[in-house]
Amino acid sequence: MNNLPYIPTEYSTKPGIKKLEGENHFIIDDMLTLYLDEKRAARAEGLDKYYLEKPLRHEQGFIDIQMANQSSIMKVASFWMAEKLSEEYKYITFKSEDDYYVLDNELTNESVYVDGDLKVMQILKSPTCNCTKRCLNCDYPKPTYTNLFDALCSQIQEDVCVMQNNRLVASHVCLPSWWSPAQKIGKTMAEIHSEVPSMDDTNYQAIWNACVNKGPFLRYNWGLTDTMVLNQHSDKGIGKDFDSDNLYLRIERQVLQGFPATQSVAFLIRTFVADVKTLTREQRTTMVTAIENMTDEELEYKGLTDKRERIILICGS
Repeated sequence: MNNLPYIPTEYSTKPGIKKLEGENHFIIDDMLTLYLDEKRAARAEGLDKYYLEKPLRHEQGFIDIQMANQSSIMKVASFWMAEKLSEEYKYITFKSEDDYYVLDNELTNESVYVDGDLKVMQILKSPTCNCTKRCLNCDYPKPTYTNLFDALCSQIQEDVCVMQNNRLVASHVCLPSWWSPAQKIGKTMAEIHSEVPSMDDTNYQAIWNACVNKGPFLRYNWGLTDTMVLNQHSDKGIGKDFDSDNLYLRIERQVLQGFPATQSVAFLIRTFVADVKTLTREQRTTMVTAIENMTDEELEYKGLTDKRERIILICGS
């Protein structure tokens, strides 16, 4: 058994988006602790490696306007996240209290107080956990949350990106799949996907307009890895050796929520990982067919060059 929301039947670089209907935007399940532990480790490794906002462009001038625009985008996205989470999960609440906004999460036992600019003013952990295992509820976040967006992203299993006018303006991605957030910040959709085979003819402007004005949308992406580790930042060099019989299907459930008022989009990435041995024989056969039909360029992009035959053998065992 596994909790995968999707089993691949082919490999395709088409956008493959469909309306999100009858499903939550966010998925919080009994694997929450595992995800948050990896996010905590990533933040401790270096918050500025995993959480970035588009730098100001001094050569363009109007610095105050740039700062105000970025602040507006992040407020819209953060308020939407807080309100949607409190709508979808009763143990998360978000409310105004005196001069603060307060995010309460009964699962992490955290209360986060932010000011009108959404900067974190205080974090309370209650009740205090005194166990010897130093579990999720033991410590205050290190480093401390910088703002409401950082706090929200640290409570959930999704990674979150924010785009405006077809450019990546914020990226809180602690569990990337073989890429670096620092290399993507500030880029357009086309630039972000420039290394993806067969996407040269993609009409990114049409996709962007739909995401802003007609969503929310849902799509899936998939790959294969040899480890259950969620944080596969490109500089770690893990997940693509396939030297053992360990083989895992890594699925990304991606939700795109548009905000017409700021011409921006929140991009949620929820990663699922499952041992291929938990798939049915029919599902493994379907996945093998998808791998067999990949071009050389697609195999290289997925890190499967010279690995195809071994992977097919593992899937068939």
